[in-house]
Amino acid sequence: MLRKILLFPLLGGVSFSLSLQSALERAIENNLQIKAQYHRYKAAKNDFYAQIAKRFGEVDIFWRYTQYKYGRVVAPLFPPTSALDDQIRVYGFRYGVRLFDGCGQFFLIKAKGDTAGLERLNLEKISQEVRRDVKKLYFSALAVKAQIETLRERKKEVESLYRIVKTAYEVGKRSLLDLLNVKAELKNVDAAIATAKANYSAILNNLKVLLNTDKPVEVEDIRVSPRRFEVKNLIPLLLARNPDLKVVSKQKKIVDDYRRVALSQFSPKVDFSYTNQRYVFAGRKVSDWTYTISVSFPIFDFGNRVFNYLKASHEEKRVEELRKLVHKKVLEDLLTAVKKLNSQLEVIEANRKRLEFAKEAYRVEKEKYQTGKSDIYNLLKAETLYYQALSDYRTSVYKWGELKAELDYLLGR
Repeated sequence: MLRKILLFPLLGGVSFSLSLQSALERAIENNLQIKAQYHRYKAAKNDFYAQIAKRFGEVDIFWRYTQYKYGRVVAPLFPPTSALDDQIRVYGFRYGVRLFDGCGQFFLIKAKGDTAGLERLNLEKISQEVRRDVKKLYFSALAVKAQIETLRERKKEVESLYRIVKTAYEVGKRSLLDLLNVKAELKNVDAAIATAKANYSAILNNLKVLLNTDKPVEVEDIRVSPRRFEVKNLIPLLLARNPDLKVVSKQKKIVDDYRRVALSQFSPKVDFSYTNQRYVFAGRKVSDWTYTISVSFPIFDFGNRVFNYLKASHEEKRVEELRKLVHKKVLEDLLTAVKKLNSQLEVIEANRKRLEFAKEAYRVEKEKYQTGKSDIYNLLKAETLYYQALSDYRTSVYKWGELKAELDYLLGR
């Protein structure tokens, strides 16, 4: 997953270069939050299996020793015996299972299965959240990296200007003030580079947390192709794949399952048990077996079952209201995300135009300064505006990629 190793001058050490796809794969594989949710999903899945196993009943092996004060006749009744003993040992096995309970066990199994499905959807949701956060940090890092590259280009330009002004000052064609102004501008650029490096390092540290790695990382440049989106074309995909909608829909199924479980408590219960046992007494060993079918029907429990059903019914209504809220929210989030992306296209175009104007103005001011028709203040101002426009243009493109990460999450990508 780690493609190559290079010396990265911004950090001053050995860094591992990660493509965006490699970073996403590494995050899905190593992120601690995803690992924790995976084990929660496995626990819910095993709880589902346990509920299925419970449906088949239980087999017990038992052994019982009883000491009586006086000897007595003991079971089995057939064959008849009159042997007396005051020490009885009984052992064997017993199997018991519930045959019918108004489909309560069936709905409970279904609820456990849907709960496991919910935890799987939560695992997918967390994975997509991590993917979104990785994308955002990755594009943020690229934006700051572009700022650093622009500042370095600017530093080279100011250094070149400093050499020109210094030479002119030494021959008496420029004043000391011009030289000091250019030198001060050079210091400002160095300070801006240091600040940008600190921001870049902070973003990479946050990225390392998502990737769960202690090794230095470095981002690779990505060609971003901004384009316009239409909301109406994305709504079907949103409704089908949005992780928040999937989760709340599964929650609705779970509470419906538990409401049916509560309803089944009003049904009669039919149980079956079979026992095979051996008696040891008075130097003899005899065995017998029994089976029992029992039917019970609850009549009165002071409203316990009614309250449980009402609780489950209100829980179902609560989740339904929550589902409506999430549905409305994700639609609004989609609209907001698309508006931001499309408006960012206008920002990119505006920055491109401003860059063209600033570049031309800087070229003109350089010529005027070299011919003595302008002063150092106008030249430095034009230089600052040009490189600021260049930085804004480059970062605005990566900002579009960062905004698209949110849209990808809403669409379950």
